[in-house]
Amino acid sequence: MMLSTSADWESYAKSTSSVIMRAHYFFTVWRNYLFLLHGLKIPQGTLLEIGSSTGQNSLRLAKKYKLRPTLVDTSRLALAIADKLFRQSKISLKLVQQDVLNLSLNCQFDVVHSHGLLEHLRSPAQQIAFHNHARFVRPGGWLICWVPTPDILYRLNRWYLERTKQWIFGFEKPLLLKDFILLFQHEDLRIRRICHPPGWLGIAAQKSV
Repeated sequence: MMLSTSADWESYAKSTSSVIMRAHYFFTVWRNYLFLLHGLKIPQGTLLEIGSSTGQNSLRLAKKYKLRPTLVDTSRLALAIADKLFRQSKISLKLVQQDVLNLSLNCQFDVVHSHGLLEHLRSPAQQIAFHNHARFVRPGGWLICWVPTPDILYRLNRWYLERTKQWIFGFEKPLLLKDFILLFQHEDLRIRRICHPPGWLGIAAQKSV
């Protein structure tokens, strides 16, 4: 997670070790990934997650598709927790502490993904961040992005967290589908599938060869 001046991403990283958060990642987030990617030809190779936090999504993607992961985040604590998590699963990975707006990597990847990152950035930073997703996708590779969308579930959940003073995510503007699609259309990406589970939008797109 990145670039929200009032967000408490350190607390968020710590919370991912809780039973509730582990269950959330497995039964909700991972289920959404499986639904979005079902039947798509995801190649074995390299994986980049931008704004990874502790990397639980990448861990499961790496296991399922036999991918070699690289995690990028601004939080040193989140990356340290990720390192421990991946070591326990005996999966080697590369950790990079960088900001999505100033991303400097020396290669492209077969799969690039993020979950819950773009909504924390205002325009034009959001367009820059998305471009920095797309430019690290290898020709023929995949870009997978998830963002919240302002449906009734999102609005109720946010209302409750703000009212009970549990909102730790700083600036967050959920995206409408038409605005999310526009980000992909501005890059050399072909949308292969769109998924809209409650509260979220997911898009899987492929870079032209």
